[in-house]
Amino acid sequence: MEKEFRIKAKDGKQIYCKLRGSLEKPVIVFVHGFTGHMDEHLFYNAARFFEKKGFASLRFNLYGDQDDARKLHECDLQTHAADLDRVVSYLKKKKAQDIFAVGHSYGGPTIFLSDTKNYRALVLWDASFHFKALFKNKEYSKELKGFCKEWAFKFFIGQKFVTEAEKLEKTFWQTVSQNKAPTKVVLTENGNARSPLKKDFFTALNEPKEMLEMKKTGHTFSEDTAAEKLFQETLKWLRKFGKK
Repeated sequence: MEKEFRIKAKDGKQIYCKLRGSLEKPVIVFVHGFTGHMDEHLFYNAARFFEKKGFASLRFNLYGDQDDARKLHECDLQTHAADLDRVVSYLKKKKAQDIFAVGHSYGGPTIFLSDTKNYRALVLWDASFHFKALFKNKEYSKELKGFCKEWAFKFFIGQKFVTEAEKLEKTFWQTVSQNKAPTKVVLTENGNARSPLKKDFFTALNEPKEMLEMKKTGHTFSEDTAAEKLFQETLKWLRKFGKK
C-alpha cells in the first residue's frame, strides 16, 4: 500500500510525497526530471518492482498543481536539491537506515547538488547535464519576466534557472568529483549516450562507479522491455552496496 503525505519545505512550501513499503526496509528515493512528476511510468512501475525485491520507495514532486506546492518557474536546481535534502531528512527522522537515490534526466544533477553523504549508493537513469543547451531557443517574456521554452508544449521558466545553468556549465564537475557515494550511470543510445559530456562526467566520478549504455533505447525507457532491464540493472547495483 502507498501512503500519501506532505513534507514542509524550509520556506513553507509543501512537498507532495508517496511512500510505498515499510521504512524498516532499505528505501529508494526517486527524483524525477525537468517538467516531470512522480507518477511517470518509470517511477510508478519501479516502486512496485522494488517493493517485490525487498525495498521501500519514496517518490515526490518537485512542483505540482496544488496551491501550496512549488511551481516550475519559481525553481532552480538548488531549490530541487534543498527539497530533496528535506525529504531525506524526513526519512532519517523516521529512522530509515539504508537510503539510496535514483534520478532520471535532470533528477541526476539534483541529486549531486544535494548532500550525497546521505546515500548508500546512487543510480542515474540517463541523467542530463546539458545545462546551457537545455535552455537554447528560449523566448524572453517581458510581461512574465522569465522565459518560455517549447518542446511538445510551451512552458515557463524563471530567470534564476537560466542563470544557474550558465554557472553550472563551469562548476558542476567539481561537485561531481566531491561525491563519495557509489554511482551507476545508465545511458541510452538515443539519449545521453550520444553526448560528449558522458566521458567528462564519468571520469569526474570517484570509484566505485559503473557505466551501462542501453542500445536501442530512448530517454524515457519506453521501448518494450527497456524499463524492466533498467530496473534489474539498478537492483544489482543497490544490492551490491546495501547493508550485509
